[in-house]
Amino acid sequence: MHTTSSQQLAQSLADTTSPRGCADRIQAAIDRLAEGGGGTLSLPVGTWRVTTIQLRSGITLHLPFGCILEAHDNLADFAIGNASQSNKDRQPYHLLVAEGAEQVGITGDGIIDGRGPAFWDEPIMALAKRGIDINAYVDKHGLCENYRNPNHPWFREKKARVSPLVDFINCRGVILRGITIRNSPGWTVHLHNCDDVQIQFLTIRNDLFGPNTDGLDINGCRDVRISDCDLTCGDDAIILKSMDDARSCERIAVSNCIIASNCAALGIGAETVHAIRDVSFTGCVIRQALRAVQIEMWDAGLVENVVVNGLTGTTDADVPLQRAIYVDIQHHGRRDGALGTCRNLIFSDIALQTRGRCMLTAADGSCIEDVTLRDIQLTYPTIEDPARALAFQASSQMSNDCPHTRDKPAALVCDNVHRLLVSNMRVRWPGQGRGRDALAAAAAANTELNPYHGNIPMHAIWMRRVEGAIIDAPWLQANDPDGHHLERIIAEDCSNILMR
Repeated sequence: MHTTSSQQLAQSLADTTSPRGCADRIQAAIDRLAEGGGGTLSLPVGTWRVTTIQLRSGITLHLPFGCILEAHDNLADFAIGNASQSNKDRQPYHLLVAEGAEQVGITGDGIIDGRGPAFWDEPIMALAKRGIDINAYVDKHGLCENYRNPNHPWFREKKARVSPLVDFINCRGVILRGITIRNSPGWTVHLHNCDDVQIQFLTIRNDLFGPNTDGLDINGCRDVRISDCDLTCGDDAIILKSMDDARSCERIAVSNCIIASNCAALGIGAETVHAIRDVSFTGCVIRQALRAVQIEMWDAGLVENVVVNGLTGTTDADVPLQRAIYVDIQHHGRRDGALGTCRNLIFSDIALQTRGRCMLTAADGSCIEDVTLRDIQLTYPTIEDPARALAFQASSQMSNDCPHTRDKPAALVCDNVHRLLVSNMRVRWPGQGRGRDALAAAAAANTELNPYHGNIPMHAIWMRRVEGAIIDAPWLQANDPDGHHLERIIAEDCSNILMR
């Protein structure tokens, strides 16, 4: 094994000013190392704007402190690589890519900068502030209806962009350690059908309103360990998938991460063509997220044996449809009627501040089986009104095949769940343990993006078609600000329910 001197490479890179030229010289150094049996290529300190770089077996690309690898904004200079016909975020353009490689990695204290804004159009909000007629703009450009909202804050991706920024396909023995990745134009890191993956001390800093700027997409991978990462993402931060061109996703351990997201902090799906099983999310802190943890099934695969433990933080994001826990099975446009199977879920030792509900929902004809909610503490500074949030019912996070659940005011909403255990779940409603002035200040959190915060009557639990449940939560109470003796638990068409 060899190490290529950064001084030698620095001299070579100094002789070219073109991004394609920089990439070619780094690529040549990688290829020489690979031909000699592999080793570590340490990039020199400096800012290097490049196009596609292909990693090889036995190669570790090392970015020392002070080294910045930037994405070029001319896609014509990028190699055409792995893409997906069914997912617009899996484009053929990547900055760093490895395919069929073994013992390959990226390490160091340096930075990979995707230069995301170079691949985006500005938000509708910015156009509105300049006095542009938003309805006319949406009609002219054929944008979807939700862009008619003049307060829409998200950047809009261009049809072609560098996404995923870092792509590993069919690799074994992958290491990502220490580096910072920022400003991804789309997905940040995608691992596709990889085995034996270690991701540690990784920092991601994406724009919270960047379009589809996922952090880590683990797609059809096995034996993956993710720990001690600090992630800020506009979309899902850590998400496990099994897409149509992937395989089952198994034995995934995520621990000790700090996460901010405008989507899901920790999640599974929505692509669930194949099985996803044996998953542990442990000891993570959520700085902000729409959904702290989600399992979303759009396909007729299997999700089983998922443990979420030791989670704390807040779902306090500036956009609607907050969920502390969200599990949903839906058709999502499937015409064959097939639905996924979800079973053996344990959520325990969770303390979250939220304005939204916990939702366990499955389309009629399917069910979520064997669910445990143990030692769950939810604190509501204010409540996102489910009835008013119906304006966003087109979202896939609205339990699309369970429309009767969408407006149900309850901390926990369950539909088509078999064998449910709720043990020591507690809810602190607005104003409990706080003065009236503090509650009024919290209500001022209403924003132009999400004006639905308040203090409304809420049941503790609403259930429909739950078969077999033990509710052992004597301190779980309804929120009854108007003194109307609101029922604690509502059960419709349920059987074998034991309440303590």
